[in-house]
Amino acid sequence: MTAQLNGVQEFTEVVRKGSFVAAAEGLGVTRSALSKSIKRLEIRLGVRLLNRSTRSLSLTPEGEIYFNRCTAALDMISDAESRIEAGIVEPSGLMRLTVPVAFGHLFIMPLLNIMALKYRALNIEVDFSDRVRDPATDGFDLALRLGPLPDSADLVATRLGEQRLIICASAGYLERAGIPIDLRELSSHRCISGLPSDGQTYWLIRGKEGHVVRHVVSSAYRFNNGQAMLEAAIAGCGVTQLPDWLCGDAIKRGQLRAILPTFQAPPTPISAMWPRTHTVLPKVRALIEELKKELPARLSSAQRSSVAR
Repeated sequence: MTAQLNGVQEFTEVVRKGSFVAAAEGLGVTRSALSKSIKRLEIRLGVRLLNRSTRSLSLTPEGEIYFNRCTAALDMISDAESRIEAGIVEPSGLMRLTVPVAFGHLFIMPLLNIMALKYRALNIEVDFSDRVRDPATDGFDLALRLGPLPDSADLVATRLGEQRLIICASAGYLERAGIPIDLRELSSHRCISGLPSDGQTYWLIRGKEGHVVRHVVSSAYRFNNGQAMLEAAIAGCGVTQLPDWLCGDAIKRGQLRAILPTFQAPPTPISAMWPRTHTVLPKVRALIEELKKELPARLSSAQRSSVAR
C-alpha cells in the first residue's frame, strides 16, 4: 500500500499549483526530484498523466480521472486524521479495562453503562481485580490505579481524584472491645485487612513526621475484596482500614465510626493509566473524558461523610 502512494501527493500538488516550480516550493523538494517522482508514477501506472511543455501544463484524460480519484482519497485521509486528532471519531472496537473490584463496581460501572448506550459500535471488556496490572504488558487499553503510580516510560497517567484511608469499626464492636487511642492498642483488637501480594498485612498510617509508613497488624480476618471487609466491619467483626469512598456512607448512617484520626495517612491518588502511543485512541480518549467529567462529583459525594465522628 505504501508503494502505491508514492508520487501521488507530488502529482496532485503539481496539478493544484499549476506548475512544477510552485509545487516543489510547497513540498520543500527540488524541481528535479519532483519531476522524477511523477515520472516514476507514470511508469508504474503505464500511462501519461501530464502533458508537459515549456509554457504549459495540462492533464491527459487518464490524468484527469486519476487526479479526481486521488484528491478525493487524500481528502478522506486528511479528514480522518483531523477527526482523530480532534477526538471526533466515534469510539468503536474492543476496549479492555482493568479496575479494582469495589471501586469498579461503585464508580466505573455506571460510567461504562453510559458509554455502552452512547457508543453502539464499542465493545467493553472489564477485568475486576485488586491485583496491580500493567496495561502496557497485560494488554489493557486502560487501568484504574488506587495509590502511588509506577515509574514507567511505557505508561501515561492522569489524576482523577484522591482517597483517604480511614481506620474504623462498628459502634457495637467498640462498646465490647473498647476504643483504641493509640496504634499499639490495635494488637489487642481483632483486625480486618486485605490480602497483600507480599504476604505481610499492614495499614498505611501517618508517621511522626507526617510521612506515610506501614504499620503491621495482626489480622483475625483477611479478604481479597474491599466490599467483604466493609461488610465484616459493619457486622462488628473488628477494626479495619478502608478508603473513604467505600466506608463514607456506612459512617454517615452510623454503621461505622472513624477512629484514630491523628494517624490517618495523607491522601493518595486515584489515577487512570494507559500505554504510551503516538495518539490516544478515540475509545480511550472518550473514557478518560467521561471519567474526568463525572468521577470527581461522584467521589466527593461518597467521601463527604467519612470525617471522623
